[in-house]
Amino acid sequence: MRYFISDLHMGHLGIIDFERTDFSTIEEHDNYIANFINSLAKKLKPGDEVWNLGDYGLVDYLYFTDWIHQAGAKAYYIYGNHDHQSDLPAFEKYFDQVFLYPVFLSQKLVVSHFPVAVYPDTINVHGHLHASKLSDLNHMNASIHVAGYHPITDRNIGSRYKELPRFVRRFLYEPWAADYQFIQPKEDVIMTPDGHIDLSASRYLQKVNTDRRFQEGETYQPYHGQGMF
Repeated sequence: MRYFISDLHMGHLGIIDFERTDFSTIEEHDNYIANFINSLAKKLKPGDEVWNLGDYGLVDYLYFTDWIHQAGAKAYYIYGNHDHQSDLPAFEKYFDQVFLYPVFLSQKLVVSHFPVAVYPDTINVHGHLHASKLSDLNHMNASIHVAGYHPITDRNIGSRYKELPRFVRRFLYEPWAADYQFIQPKEDVIMTPDGHIDLSASRYLQKVNTDRRFQEGETYQPYHGQGMF
């Protein structure tokens, strides 16, 4: 199981004025987050993964990650805009791996600090946004305040995928198919006199060629872009 959290902001004084106004002091806030991480660690099993998506706060609190490792789980970190380059060695000491950029965990799942643009059937689990979330189904905000102090899990992501539209990556059916400009001749496409691809005719030709291959016993199948997330 993978768990995604973000924006702990440990020791960041301004966070309780800007967003987390239910805490009277930063000490009260930090103790609550510590209990949150400790409770999460108690649920972990060997082989689980905890992904922290940035803006951890003061590195004095990185020892929280030890609780994750004690459970036999892995801990990964993606740098946020409030994380300092000078603290990178400390993060690398406590986390199994630290990333400075978004990470594709599969073709259809990308994790990041800032939200990133994704295809219609892809999910981006991110942080960064405070007291807000994006209205589309493709983005899931793991900032702990927005997420109600619960991690986003693989189960949550799997449920969200069921709500997303199908996105076809098959050649000549992609959203960008009409924009192809081929740099060498292709026998399996038909071009219009003005040099653009004739999608309808080319798709029909693709079907004819595929049917012929099946009839001749070839194992070739066009890639449909389907699979597990």
